[in-house]
Amino acid sequence: MSLSRPRVPSSADLLLRILERPALVAAVRQLPGAVLGKLIERIGLEDAGELVALATTAQLERVFDDDLWRAERAGADETFRPERFALWLRVMLDAGEALLVQRLVELPQELLALAVHRLVLVLDMDVVAEQLAPGDEEAEALQRALETSLVEEWEEFRLVARDPDLWDDVWGALLSLDRDHHDRLRAILEACCAMSTEYISGQGGLFQVLTAEEMLDSDVAAARDDRRSGEGFISPADARAFLALAGRGGGGGARDPITRAYFRALEPNGVPQQEPRKTAKTDQRRKHDIAHAAEAGVNDLAALLQEAEIVTPATVQPPVALLPAREEKTAAPNSHLVAPLFEQAMNDLRRHDPALFSERTRELGYLVNVWIAGGVHEGRRPRPVEALETVLRTCEAGMRTQLAAERLPPEQALALLVRIPADTLFRQGLRDSARHPKGVVRR
Repeated sequence: MSLSRPRVPSSADLLLRILERPALVAAVRQLPGAVLGKLIERIGLEDAGELVALATTAQLERVFDDDLWRAERAGADETFRPERFALWLRVMLDAGEALLVQRLVELPQELLALAVHRLVLVLDMDVVAEQLAPGDEEAEALQRALETSLVEEWEEFRLVARDPDLWDDVWGALLSLDRDHHDRLRAILEACCAMSTEYISGQGGLFQVLTAEEMLDSDVAAARDDRRSGEGFISPADARAFLALAGRGGGGGARDPITRAYFRALEPNGVPQQEPRKTAKTDQRRKHDIAHAAEAGVNDLAALLQEAEIVTPATVQPPVALLPAREEKTAAPNSHLVAPLFEQAMNDLRRHDPALFSERTRELGYLVNVWIAGGVHEGRRPRPVEALETVLRTCEAGMRTQLAAERLPPEQALALLVRIPADTLFRQGLRDSARHPKGVVRR
């Protein structure tokens, strides 16, 4: 029997295997946006035009949430990357001008305004004329700058490329949008011009312009955070606040406001499901056949993505800490565990109270997301496995501290876990590590 690692398909082979099977092509549109983003990233955006063409706008919006934002360093706030958006414009145009226009119409207008503003300086030609009118040295310098820039005129606006290398993609996309959706393009350019005009005309100065830009960033980022929070993600700012609060201590055993808000946002909205409409037997059979074929395609695509190591069999959203089942103790039951006491208590809880076990598992998933968003591992953003190990060790430290404080033996770990949420134990463990730098975790 060979112990060699199974061959992982190359990016080109992976794409070919999807496109050559109609069932897999159809299943692409059923993928969660985050998984589709990983697939596109694996293949390479510039080579993934066919997948982009297959994706729904809702999927792409979710992909953009991950792909268009990056943090300069681990734990820092993520900022918008306009050059990446320009590449998306090129890929969407390669897939067809009609597809590009459809996406530009369906995507949030605030996102498009942010992208265009970061790529193009949109000026009111009357304002530019006022700046050139004095004929002094400053006006002459402005005239020379405009003459050496890539500039196009659109109605009363003058568009100046911020990055000449990206200009063709941006200008081509704007012209495509203008043909059938003139009013939408006007609304986008008016929003961009309103910010640029403040600086160029000198009304309010640079501070006001930066404030206007930050407001637009904030609006788009807030909408992105709302979408991601429903999947269990947490913003770097909230993650840093939670970790700072935990490190300082305080609050006793009560759950902190950040965690309360997080779980409150994940509560079901209580909207009742509509009763399915009754159909004839033939319709039911046809729908059953279609659903069965679609399910088979989704399952086959999931298997292929697992083979390509894009997802794992346990992939879920939001990412949560998954503890392996250990129903029976071995001769050395905890020798290989990251957090022996805490993990054993979790496995005991799995047997005794599955509902509470699910609740504690959700809490661990939250903590993993917190550490990914706000923690640092060897100077970089933690990987999910690294974050999970850190969370388990920290919960273990908090559990041992709490047992010692209550003068309870380790055998009472399960009873403690029933009473105290995992996030509270984590806070206790992190607080201990802050007081003792050689403790369990480092931030």
